[in-house]
Amino acid sequence: MIQLNGVTPIENSSIAGSNTASGNQSTGAFQSQLSAALSATLEQFGVDPSLVNITIGPVTNSTSTTNTSSPLTGFAAIAAAVGSYSVAAPTIATSTPEAQTDPIRTFDDAYWAKQPDPIKALRNIDDPTQRAFQAANLAASGYKIDVPIMVWGWDPSKVTDLRKSFGYTWVPSAMEAPVEQAPGVASFGQPYDPNSAPGGSIAV
Repeated sequence: MIQLNGVTPIENSSIAGSNTASGNQSTGAFQSQLSAALSATLEQFGVDPSLVNITIGPVTNSTSTTNTSSPLTGFAAIAAAVGSYSVAAPTIATSTPEAQTDPIRTFDDAYWAKQPDPIKALRNIDDPTQRAFQAANLAASGYKIDVPIMVWGWDPSKVTDLRKSFGYTWVPSAMEAPVEQAPGVASFGQPYDPNSAPGGSIAV
């Protein structure tokens, strides 16, 4: 299961007589539920949850707002929920001498460079909730959205290496049905066919 670090009870000075033990208990339950939800989502995209370690903490930006006019579904709902916390992610820098000699940075820059301009803009959106909403709009407009990379901000090089190591030749985009069986697994659901990628899928 995915490892979450840094979840602490939310302090609220307006609530008198707060019970620390109760706060820790509810935080533990929330952490377990969030971890289970993220693990299930990661497995659908061919990522081993046990290899993921995320540090999260409460968002301190009080100016961020959430659009509640209509309920979110699918990846947008998950991304918005995760967006309630600040998720540690690698800082993306512009081209530097170090980047020119770093194969991971070179791969990541090349990955983003070949994306359409509207998708490239996602790389520079720091707020996870805003990035999720923008990605949802692009997906609804017909763009292929790779959720772990374009919404969650994960490293393209590492995500690609993980997928290849599990035998994936394609993964579904945000608007497609998830993979029911991992490559080489024959238990239930639709088997994964590495040679027959759906039209809206993303090549690995």
